[in-house]
Amino acid sequence: MNCIDEHFIILRKRFNDRRLKEAAERRAGLAYESIKIGDKRGSGRVKFLLAQMHQNYYFGYFETACTLAGIILEQGLVFRLSNWISERGPILFKRKKENSIWIQNREQLLELDLIGLLFLAEKEKILDDRRLILFSHQIRWIRNMVVHDRMPYFRDTGKKNLEMKVLKSRKKPVKYATIKLDAEEVRNIKKPGGEITAYFCISRVREVLKVLLGQNNKKKLEKEKNHENGSYLFRW
Repeated sequence: MNCIDEHFIILRKRFNDRRLKEAAERRAGLAYESIKIGDKRGSGRVKFLLAQMHQNYYFGYFETACTLAGIILEQGLVFRLSNWISERGPILFKRKKENSIWIQNREQLLELDLIGLLFLAEKEKILDDRRLILFSHQIRWIRNMVVHDRMPYFRDTGKKNLEMKVLKSRKKPVKYATIKLDAEEVRNIKKPGGEITAYFCISRVREVLKVLLGQNNKKKLEKEKNHENGSYLFRW
């Protein structure tokens, strides 16, 4: 038996039929549609991160999946805003008590945090759906808790919605928010806890990306609607 055969046996034991079945159940539970991303600069990174996020969720690495959801949101915003700047020119960035800055390229976008990127996307009406903006912030809060503190969990309230308490800001006075999730939506998830949190992050970031990135290549996709090119589609 050579070295590769040994590793193959180890991996086959690790990813056995039980784990593969659990992964298949999680994949089926997302019930998502394909996301149309395009092939402009930065699209490859978004696709790579999406694949990593889904794979970690399917195989039960829920904290990593939540962290990646936040990273994908940032990269998706950078991708969309950089193309927006290429098409329409620099964007004025100014928030309260901050100096005005003209954002002219991708490198400047990469210097902004997620709050700043969301501010620009909302200002330019790239994201103008309040529900999607709320999802984005909820993903950010969960990601920050996972990275800096612990994995937050939804709890059963005995009512229609599950609820999660998350830290919004560590600055004094400390602020918290409550995130609600329809219990019916996750009724098929057998193990409560981290899986539901990861499901929330993945399902919501996909909703945001579907709108955020769908706008990016809308014209090109309309031309090719009867001949969809695999480079424009992503489904994992």
